[in-house]
Amino acid sequence: MRRSLAAGHVSIVAALAVAMPALAAPDSPKTIGKLPALESFALPNGLQVAVLRNDAAPVVSVQIWYHAGSKDEPRDRRGVAHMFEHMMFKGTAHVRPEGHAMSLNALGGYSNAATDEDATHYSDTVPASYLDYAVQLEAERMRNLLFRRPMIDVEREIVKDEIHQQEPSALAQGLLRCLAVEFLKHPYAWTAAGTVRDLDQTTADDLRKFYDAYYQPNNALVVVVGKVTAAEVKASVEKWFGPIPRAGDPPRPAAAAAEPAQTTRRRTVVEAGPVGLTLIGWHVPPGKHRDIYALEVASLVLGGGEASRLKTRLKTPDPKTGQPVALDGGTETIVREDPGVAIALGAYVDPAQGDAVEAAIFDEVGKLAAKGPAADELRRARTQLATGYVFSLETTQGLAEAIGRAWILTGDPAGYARDPDEIEKVTAADVQRVVKQYMSNDHATVVVIPPKAR
Repeated sequence: MRRSLAAGHVSIVAALAVAMPALAAPDSPKTIGKLPALESFALPNGLQVAVLRNDAAPVVSVQIWYHAGSKDEPRDRRGVAHMFEHMMFKGTAHVRPEGHAMSLNALGGYSNAATDEDATHYSDTVPASYLDYAVQLEAERMRNLLFRRPMIDVEREIVKDEIHQQEPSALAQGLLRCLAVEFLKHPYAWTAAGTVRDLDQTTADDLRKFYDAYYQPNNALVVVVGKVTAAEVKASVEKWFGPIPRAGDPPRPAAAAAEPAQTTRRRTVVEAGPVGLTLIGWHVPPGKHRDIYALEVASLVLGGGEASRLKTRLKTPDPKTGQPVALDGGTETIVREDPGVAIALGAYVDPAQGDAVEAAIFDEVGKLAAKGPAADELRRARTQLATGYVFSLETTQGLAEAIGRAWILTGDPAGYARDPDEIEKVTAADVQRVVKQYMSNDHATVVVIPPKAR
């Protein structure tokens, strides 16, 4: 689901490895009920606020979304946005290090944060009666963060350790390779994880510059979901965020680094890995583009479950040899604020399988472009999208994240509520058209990681 694909760099890798269940769906996603109305307003300093009342439980999720992700980092400081997410818990002028999370835990709540390529968001879930306290904490660290060398050094090592944890993953490394080849100019060429080399060179001054540029009221959205009224939220937000002055417009380095159109196929073979991987990527439009829905349906038809075309093709034993073409395969549409990428993947252990895997992926994409999906494939894919959408809204935190993600991708926090209708509108002809338009052979980037000899 495009509004809930937010997640970060790690979840994208996991999505490539884990197959979604192939749902039997006699009906299309018309059964999704009417979503609650979203109330929005803005403060004079530019801070935007979105409120959704949900009385299902006496809790409230207070989230603040900063329009600042890894695509906003300097190219020689990859990982600053991710490291900054950690620093926001390390104390302010009035809150001791880790005091933010500890105080909410003591009230029966919890806090978390996540960084991706487009945004960083902070989430506080607390009993509804502590709404004002959670808002106060977020306002405090918006502008009163402290940059102390010991804290910076500790968090730098923690972020570096997270990078090292991904190094043994063939899928994680494959994704990084694919993005680096796919994006020649745009900062989507790297993920929010960052690099160890750049993190080692990051100073307190680098962090403060990023903080002063992006952690400002006119670059943020406060989302509140739970047993609360818009009037209560407005009073609290005006009290704590209102005195913070508006800043200048933040720099947008990605705006000056638009990815040029790809007109020829790119193919790169890199050093061998523990498992053979063939990744084929295609550029797709930005998250606010209508074609994203059809592209996500196409992705599920191709590789979104055991019954999908690509998985069936790669995992079915050959009648002559009795061996499948590959161990597994899958697809993922990585939706971003700027043009993203759709990736198809095949994993194998025999170096001799590489060419067959690559040919099978291109062949299945070509068949979908030539004839489009069958009725049952279309129905199954739309139901998978709708199911993922419903599951993402099961909690107050999930609702708040869907609202914040819609703001980042489309500029409209209420955009998340339009997804069910847009999913339902996708036709077989739409799927055929977008595959033909965006996933042609000439627009493909192929990254081959051969398996090491056994």
